[in-house]
Amino acid sequence: MLLTRLPARRARWSGTAARWRTRPLGAAVLVTTAGTWLIVLPFLGTPVALLQPGVAGSAGLGVSLPLLLSGVALMRFPALHALAGLCATVLSVLALLTCNLGGLFLGTALGVLGGCLAFAWTPPAPPEPPSTPEEGKNKACPTA
Repeated sequence: MLLTRLPARRARWSGTAARWRTRPLGAAVLVTTAGTWLIVLPFLGTPVALLQPGVAGSAGLGVSLPLLLSGVALMRFPALHALAGLCATVLSVLALLTCNLGGLFLGTALGVLGGCLAFAWTPPAPPEPPSTPEEGKNKACPTA
């Protein structure tokens, strides 16, 4: 019974794996992680003297939410990789000023790395169509 269902499961997951191979997944994960880190860091319960949510927290949300959304855009719309990568890089550098030194430099480093990877990503080349024999030529007889 298990052996009869195995090919159906593989067929279902092979389509998902093929779809994710055509997307900048590594860049999207890094950018989304950076945005999440910048959102969560002020609320982790760290010493008050170091990180304070408030007016600076709202400015941090103004930078970290678009950074998180650019990571999601990389996953959903791979054709926008250059724009999302550029936005992620600029927002990550801007996070140094607004988000507690860019999430203690970790959020900025992840965002810049993910943005650069997204900008440099190239979509896979489409498969070449199979070559068809030219009309009028006989493949069996090379002299014809």
